[in-house]
Amino acid sequence: PARALGHVIQGDDASAVRLEFWLDYACPFSGRFWRHVRSGAAKYGNKVQLVCYHQVQPWHFQSTLAHEVALAFCRVKGEGAFVSFSDALFDADTQSACMTDVEVENKTKMDIYDSLIEVGRKAGGSLRVTDEDEVKVREILGLDAAALKRGEKNPGNLVTQELKFYIKLGRQTGVHVSPSTYLHGLAVDSSSSWRDDEWHEFFDRHLAAAAAN
Repeated sequence: PARALGHVIQGDDASAVRLEFWLDYACPFSGRFWRHVRSGAAKYGNKVQLVCYHQVQPWHFQSTLAHEVALAFCRVKGEGAFVSFSDALFDADTQSACMTDVEVENKTKMDIYDSLIEVGRKAGGSLRVTDEDEVKVREILGLDAAALKRGEKNPGNLVTQELKFYIKLGRQTGVHVSPSTYLHGLAVDSSSSWRDDEWHEFFDRHLAAAAAN
């Protein structure tokens, strides 16, 4: 990849604690984790860095499409769009309505793209999608024209290679399921059920250890 992978949700490289997590849009536990860890980390500001990675779980075929749409919005609207789109899609009701196996059973690839783009259009925050933005997103998600001209039968789209990098990084990191959590590069036990109190205890402990060193 041309740059380090991962979406920085909070904090920066000077943060005392760096928590990385791998999430899948089709996973309800990932949605719960996303909502809870952001709430639990909010009071620490730049003391805590949160970094999110794409974890596509192949038993949910719709998973790939959702991650592609997230990456496409990032390309068109910037990194802040990732947070806004993820907030919208990881909403419990929205995730249930458009990302479950039951809901997508009879939908085509384009049907699912349409519903995901509509989620983006309704999202707040940094993601304010204009008609022009939507055209650009759909161009990114379309089959790679240059690869088609070369005669490729599986050309992918303009975010395929980026998503492949995430898959490769996840495999070599040892990520098998979502959510998976890493503290300073080492796997740690956490739970999608943790609320603010549990996350505060976790961050307080590790911030104290960082200060002691």
